[in-house]
Amino acid sequence: MKNMPDCPVEVTLILISNKWSVLIIRDLIDGTKRFGELKKSIGTISQKVLT
Repeated sequence: MKNMPDCPVEVTLILISNKWSVLIIRDLIDGTKRFGELKKSIGTISQKVLT
């Protein structure tokens, strides 16, 4: 990745800075889930975006 900041917190925020990333991380923090389970738990996310 180009021009990433030195601060790990800032890098993390850049990497998860979209609407869906935080929700996906929230659901995967407890462990692995099947695609359908993940899609169902997030709700309005499209299959294309989740893939």
